[in-house]
Amino acid sequence: MISLNAHINRPSGFTLNVELEIKPNGITALYGPSGSGKSTILKLLAGLERGGIDDNIKLVSEGITWQDKDTFLVPEKRGTGLVFQQQQLFPHLTVEGNLQFAMKRQHTQTGLDLEQINEWLDITSLYAKKISQLSGGEAQRVAIARVLLNGARYILMDEPLGSIDSSSRSRILPYLDRLHKNLNIPMVYVSHSFEEITHLADYLYVLENGRIKIEGPMLELSSSLELNAGEGELAATVIECMVDKFDEQYGLTELAFEGTTIFVNADNPIPGNTVRVRVPARDVSIVLNKPIDTSILNVLEVEVISFSEYYGPSVLIKLRHKRQFILARITRKSLDSLKLQTGQMVYAQIKSVALINDSVSQ
Repeated sequence: MISLNAHINRPSGFTLNVELEIKPNGITALYGPSGSGKSTILKLLAGLERGGIDDNIKLVSEGITWQDKDTFLVPEKRGTGLVFQQQQLFPHLTVEGNLQFAMKRQHTQTGLDLEQINEWLDITSLYAKKISQLSGGEAQRVAIARVLLNGARYILMDEPLGSIDSSSRSRILPYLDRLHKNLNIPMVYVSHSFEEITHLADYLYVLENGRIKIEGPMLELSSSLELNAGEGELAATVIECMVDKFDEQYGLTELAFEGTTIFVNADNPIPGNTVRVRVPARDVSIVLNKPIDTSILNVLEVEVISFSEYYGPSVLIKLRHKRQFILARITRKSLDSLKLQTGQMVYAQIKSVALINDSVSQ
């Protein structure tokens, strides 16, 4: 675990005042608008930010002080590996050349080898290519592989998907999720994209104006009305299910969710595995009585918990099914017509759900 307590004052008037912990495994995400302090925290962790003489910074990892008034451990001795928006790759070398370069200059021995990383990131077919021949998503996969081969014991990602298009972003997210499941090391992920955060994060810090506004496990915070209110059509929740079985007749996977069944269009999950599922709020509708004849497979009995403030013609509604939550976005006209109230039991019809890791076979 890494703990950070930092109070930094900039000449511009910006103040960073945070106290946080990076979990020993899984992905800890830093989320917030530009200028909220995310990248400054990442630089502190990496050893790229010393702070001024009047700043107070205390950074400790596994009982070893990395930084305080009297100590500053240089970046190469921290074992951190950084992945930026712009890939830090050597353009004059091939993909294989970049990876070999990283292996020859390992800072620490992590036990990872090229074969494992090739399997997780699927880069063997790219070996002979020059960096200029790679797509944005391919280049980021190579950049991550190089960081791992360099011996990183902590992975720091500073908006790594910020410079690539949405389709490439969708393709690379499952590879990052695979790393997340296979690497037993701390990972810090900085982003201002809530979609990326809900896809990857285990624990979330929401920053605003240099301070931590909200923090908590991602599964709990993904249903926050406050966080989702400004996401428009991208508002979504993450729920946790267990893989039950694959229905070969219809090509659907059955997931056990809080005593009921959810169907998803995926054929790669392993029965018994716990998986995360993303439920877009725009794809959830509400009916007062249980539908009998409907084409929608996923219907849950839910309790109305709360409503968001009104933004235009629609409203977000937080719903609970036993221990977990989903969101529904409906029009204010529908809200008035149904006369919904907190505590009321209704039915949620979910038009589409997606396994978070459904793009990469396990």
